[in-house]
Amino acid sequence: MIEKLKGFRDFYPEDMEIREEIFSKMRKKAKVFGFRPIDYPSLELLEMFRIKSGDEILSQTYSFKDRGDREITLIPEATPSTVRMLVTRKDLPRPVRWYNIPKLWRYEEPQSGRTREHMQMNADIFGDDSLEADADTIGLACSILDSLGLRGSYEVRVNERGIMEHILKSIGSKDIKNDLATIDRFHKMKREDIVERLVSSGIEEQKAILLCEFVEKSYTIEEAEQIIVQKFNPGNITDLMGRIKETFRILKENGFENIVYNPSTVRGLAYYTGIVFEGFDREGKFRSIFGGGRYNNLSALFSGMEIPAVGFGMGDAVLENLMREKGLWKNTENERRYYIIGLDEKGREESVRVAFRLRQRDVQCVAHSGGKNLSNALKNATKLNFTHTILIGKNEMDNGKYTVRDLASGDQKSMEMDQIG
Repeated sequence: MIEKLKGFRDFYPEDMEIREEIFSKMRKKAKVFGFRPIDYPSLELLEMFRIKSGDEILSQTYSFKDRGDREITLIPEATPSTVRMLVTRKDLPRPVRWYNIPKLWRYEEPQSGRTREHMQMNADIFGDDSLEADADTIGLACSILDSLGLRGSYEVRVNERGIMEHILKSIGSKDIKNDLATIDRFHKMKREDIVERLVSSGIEEQKAILLCEFVEKSYTIEEAEQIIVQKFNPGNITDLMGRIKETFRILKENGFENIVYNPSTVRGLAYYTGIVFEGFDREGKFRSIFGGGRYNNLSALFSGMEIPAVGFGMGDAVLENLMREKGLWKNTENERRYYIIGLDEKGREESVRVAFRLRQRDVQCVAHSGGKNLSNALKNATKLNFTHTILIGKNEMDNGKYTVRDLASGDQKSMEMDQIG
């Protein structure tokens, strides 16, 4: 028997229907927030990802040389392709709001919530450096989770890279980029190892310990400001702090209460330039549900043009795990699906005609093509997840009305063709 590759997933109808409903809700919310859909190839030049992430990306890609001797890869992330599309078009009116849900591939060791192939909702705003754009981006991510029934089950951890850079400078860091990467791994390493790495970059041990005490938990934005000013003396962060405080205010005034300031959230990627954020389940059982931030300089790597940008990605694997945990992994669309059963030869002929007439009105239906046994046909309808059956026999043919049975309740009634839907 041929098996699927390690780290890849199959989706049978009972799961695929739920996934399609989830993606439909994502698209709906994105459009409500003014985002427009895009798409791009699953294959790109490997050089594009080298430009963004360096040679270390090579070990995580499904890459190869094509017949033209070009280095090609299945795309491991969405942002480079999106930025490539953006800088290719000089005529686009800004700000640009784009979203898509592509498949992405990474050759990594599979874990819970991490697969080698996954789908990811991405949403980005280009050409808008405002805090309102930051708030809109986080608001969209939260609105998607709320629409999936997860309100109250997650929190958004927010930080500002500029503030963290000021703090690191104030305590003597000689390698801010490396220290941000260390903080990014704070909850994955032993405390003494974190301190050792910070000390090795020029920070005094007591100050490294003080920093660790600060980044180990979350705060309200007011609590965070007080601690930062009193314990770290970071210099002039008035504008940075004012901006993030206003972002918090906008989100909370508009119903997003699950926002906290979390100094360990720095997003290890070097291209982030401002606000950064990640969504986690409140019980801490899973990896991050979504993550993103502001990246104003990335476009310059591709075109020499600096275009302010903010965005996020929300992968499907962790989202599925969380929804299963919360009992939300189910189809909620409540669409009627009819299984049409002919009770005799003429009834079976009529069932085919009825099926095609209903389909012309976009009603989901299938005509039973099995044997004559009614009991088996009804069992088959239930197994195939139909909501109703339409029974057609001699009485129905004579009266011009069909017997429609609700498979969940067992209730049935006689209905004319134009009443079914």
